[in-house]
Amino acid sequence: MTPKVFILYIILNFIWGSTWLALKISLEYIPPIFGLGLRFTFSAIILWPLLLLKKPRISYSSTALKVYLSFSLLSFVSAYSLTYWGAQYIYSSLAAIIWATLPIFVSITAHFKLPSEPLTLRRFTGGLLGLSGVSLIVAFQSGAGETHFVGVLAILAAVMLASGPNIYLKKHQKEVDPLHVNVIAQSIAAIVLIPLAYMLEEPSATVWNSTSILALAYLAVFGTVITWTIYFWLYNHLSVNQISTFGLLPPVIAATVGWIFLGETYGVELFGGGMLVLFSVYLIHSRQAPGRERI
Repeated sequence: MTPKVFILYIILNFIWGSTWLALKISLEYIPPIFGLGLRFTFSAIILWPLLLLKKPRISYSSTALKVYLSFSLLSFVSAYSLTYWGAQYIYSSLAAIIWATLPIFVSITAHFKLPSEPLTLRRFTGGLLGLSGVSLIVAFQSGAGETHFVGVLAILAAVMLASGPNIYLKKHQKEVDPLHVNVIAQSIAAIVLIPLAYMLEEPSATVWNSTSILALAYLAVFGTVITWTIYFWLYNHLSVNQISTFGLLPPVIAATVGWIFLGETYGVELFGGGMLVLFSVYLIHSRQAPGRERI
């Protein structure tokens, strides 16, 4: 991993870890689907001029269209909607922890869809250790009994849905420009989500104040424009299993931020769980000998 890739990897993880705080704050003032639609709307408005300045030659092949639609409908619309909705009922750290299961779903799917990404024992062990680490962080969390099982199920379903588009994009990454996927998928998501919000929610119930505006702005600019631009760029520099570890570090950061700003209380399990997460990331990122063992 080059220094540039490593630095962007760390930046992306830290921003995504902090977005859980902004999400919880946003949900106090803005209905979930409406807030998500606004997030992608503002992000797309920012990204389109940047894309057009490059005078792109956007691909409209059947494969490219499938990539755009899979990421927009399965990841940005469905997975994000479930995450926003489920996050209303559980701690931000617990929501982030559920997303830490992503490496396991991605590794299993990649094993069958991508011949170059076999599910080795090392990668599977790394995924399980990472999940164990972030689970430990909230194992003794005070107030854990207040969480709603339906929220957990919603976010778990979101993670399962998000694994598919990641694999499909990796399979066809040479046929589509990652920046095009980012902008077009977010635009489609905004077009779908805003009308959906008016059908299922009451956007007029939104409370506009400095707090809600700052939370939405952070989610749109840092949590969407910057993060997804880095994410898609890294697609050309990391394996799909390495990419999937983006679900492992943010929970540690989310737990820390939640402890500081939201009163989510933790003990030594934060340190122990964090060490397990870091070790799991090492296992998934480290190279393995040519005779690597497959599961």
